[in-house]
Amino acid sequence: MLKGPLIPTLSLAIGIAISAGCRSSWWWGGILIAIALLLYLIILKASKNPISAFRLGKLHVVWSFLLFLGIGLTDESLNRPLDLEKAFGGIKPDSLICEVTTVLTKTYGERIDVIIDGTNGARARIRSGVKELSPGDVIRIPTAYLKDISSDTTEIGQRIKPMMKAAGVLYTGRIIPNKIEVVGRSSGLRYFFIDLREKIEKTIEKSHIKRPTADFLNAILMGDKTGLDDQTRLTFANGGMAHVLALSGLHIGILAGFLLLVMWPLKLTGRYKWGYWGAIIILWLYAAVTGLAYSSVRACIMTTFAFIGIIAERKNFAGNALCSACLLILLVDPYALFDAGFQLSVVCVGALIAFASRLNPIDHRNHPLLYYISGSLIATMIATAASWVLTSYYFSQVPLMFLPSNLLLLPILPIYLSIAVFFVTLLTLGIELDWIGSLLDHGYDLLLRSVEWLSCGTEFVIEYQTPLWGVAIWMLLLASGAYAINRKQLK
Repeated sequence: MLKGPLIPTLSLAIGIAISAGCRSSWWWGGILIAIALLLYLIILKASKNPISAFRLGKLHVVWSFLLFLGIGLTDESLNRPLDLEKAFGGIKPDSLICEVTTVLTKTYGERIDVIIDGTNGARARIRSGVKELSPGDVIRIPTAYLKDISSDTTEIGQRIKPMMKAAGVLYTGRIIPNKIEVVGRSSGLRYFFIDLREKIEKTIEKSHIKRPTADFLNAILMGDKTGLDDQTRLTFANGGMAHVLALSGLHIGILAGFLLLVMWPLKLTGRYKWGYWGAIIILWLYAAVTGLAYSSVRACIMTTFAFIGIIAERKNFAGNALCSACLLILLVDPYALFDAGFQLSVVCVGALIAFASRLNPIDHRNHPLLYYISGSLIATMIATAASWVLTSYYFSQVPLMFLPSNLLLLPILPIYLSIAVFFVTLLTLGIELDWIGSLLDHGYDLLLRSVEWLSCGTEFVIEYQTPLWGVAIWMLLLASGAYAINRKQLK
């Protein structure tokens, strides 16, 4: 059942990884695509005889693998960011035109992420004290202030370099405010949604809830973690709850459930399909407003497939939806493959699909409540087992309290998020209910204190970075286990 989208997705990912590692040219991918199409035509012509068609059926896997392998090679090479030497023919200009994508307030000042014009999407991360910049501004900066990330030989620099390259960040620098010149502003749908998000965040901040609660709501609902202080982030990280602060499939799933609950009256009129279409539209608008993070897009695609399956009255297999979501994301942005958030999201969801229902010993028909409780425990353990290697590789730490923290606090999160969504929706309509705001304040205080108590500071955090070969071996073991437990379905 999973074979259809699985082969194209895997071969596309392999092609992207090979091209990024070998820095191959696009025409290598073109050659593979041509070979794949030629093989397909040969198989098609030879399959006119029913016996030959049956005998050659397995070769369809070969040509589809070669086709998407070639697409991956081509896709990565055409979207590969260029360094300044290649982009400008070996002669660096004195200044660069850049588009501001992110502005974060840090303890050392403002951190600005920009896309450098003429470099096929290469980015630079700049530290500066400038205050008036916002996403969408077009600025001019001196080239001399930028340095290649490869020149950073510090331990921290070497550790974060893979993640920065995965995000397309090739340069860093410190630039004093008077050296940054604003020369214009970008326009388009993307910045319309950015402006809309900023308006919603300001509405939340102007409400009567406490400022720490407002910053927390902006993080978990709007994907903006700039207001969270370093101590709060560290507390959630030590408690194994850092994923709560990042928009993910969990948040999209909770929002989808909330939307279906709100649209439940449509079922009484027999027009339940309208509710699913409405939920799909709202989820994608929400993903756009919150910045189209990879995990959110993946969750939205999977939810869209699931809802369309219900509308069309067709069965939907979650594994197919996950592979299709990954395929679409990688086709649009091949460098998503190297993003830590994308990898964690896909690995956790894939592991849950492969193992969760198979390992739950409770019959959901006879004991639905016990099935839910057992499923929550098993899902948390599976997500922990699947993701700890990647967490260790990217963040050099393994929080030992991940399991108890998630078991105790995750069941509360859907309730809190649903109340928060309702509260923010009313705020945007000009209505503020103080008792809901007070409930959110007390809920956040309880959540933060619980995480602090469970994490016990750094006492239960192991500082360890898994080597890349260790990550590969663990992923192979997970894949082997998934195949072994689901081999009947895969045939």
